[in-house]
Amino acid sequence: MKSKSYKPHPALRDLVSYFGIYEIDFSQNKALSNIYRFVPAYQRFIIFYLEDPIKVLKAGHSDYVTKTICVTIGPQEQPVTLDMGRRHLALCIGFQPGGLHRLLRIPMSEIYDQDFDTRLLMGNEIDEITERLKEADDWGHMISIVEFYLLKKISQVKPILPLDKAMAALVSTGGNGTIEALASLACLSLRQFERKCTERLGMPPKQYARLIRFCKAYQLKELFPEKTWTEIAYKSGYYDQMHFIRDFKKFAGITPSFMHEQELTNTIRLHKIME
Repeated sequence: MKSKSYKPHPALRDLVSYFGIYEIDFSQNKALSNIYRFVPAYQRFIIFYLEDPIKVLKAGHSDYVTKTICVTIGPQEQPVTLDMGRRHLALCIGFQPGGLHRLLRIPMSEIYDQDFDTRLLMGNEIDEITERLKEADDWGHMISIVEFYLLKKISQVKPILPLDKAMAALVSTGGNGTIEALASLACLSLRQFERKCTERLGMPPKQYARLIRFCKAYQLKELFPEKTWTEIAYKSGYYDQMHFIRDFKKFAGITPSFMHEQELTNTIRLHKIME
């Protein structure tokens, strides 16, 4: 029951934000549910599920869908419910803003609110990497396998643009920045900035900023459950409580007052156990 975050190789740091490995055996903790509601993230991911497969239930659907071993997750706006299986071991590649677009070389708007078998996007070499990951001696070895693969891809990755750096700056401020200032950082007109953001992030810059701000607020509540939602909204840069409630409803599917305390408690317990 543990997790660990790794900094990427220096040559990958403008592409990859972090590598993470998460492991938990739910069969060893009967009090902890393996069913969790996960809200959208502002980051883009490729995730290897190396033990039990993950099952996903999307809003408006009645059945879980079993996913492949390696999943590429596009820009998300809706929460999902995950069945994490009994034995959960995941290696996650978290990308910098624009990083997944630069690697895949496709507009992120084409994979909006979707996830894909990574083999469809990157070829059958993903099968070889998966087998090597399963045979790895330890977590450090697993990270080196994925890093080596990405380092070989560097020459094929689309170049980083000032826009990517501007959006990284937006993340660092918790989503609080004016679109005009960001467009200036990106050396683009407002119209060009909007178009490029949609291509590289899958959504317009204002929506991306809203998602960052919401994610930071949600993470604060998980870290400090004793704080009220009003305190969280203020610390996250929301102008007023209604503004916060509107974003919460958009990205979580419910308002904060309708979020079940047990649901939040379970999520917090999972984070604590996996620290």
